[in-house]
Amino acid sequence: MMAGHHLPTAVALELMKNTEKMGDYQPSTLIDYRAGRPLEIEPIWGEPLRAAKAAKMHAPHLAKLYRELGALEQAERK
Repeated sequence: MMAGHHLPTAVALELMKNTEKMGDYQPSTLIDYRAGRPLEIEPIWGEPLRAAKAAKMHAPHLAKLYRELGALEQAERK
């Protein structure tokens, strides 16, 4: 159970199976970075982080990615 919601095991397994079928792919954030485009940090990383905080969930890895991507984007703008 996460944030008061239960994800059935069968659903989780199906999601993983579908992801495996995709083969090698790159995250959209990496594609944007390599193309010199803005990284869409707020919708992809900021919103889930704020939702986790609102649900009183601890999301240290998400918080770290959010901070580091923000710093990377700021450094690229200079």
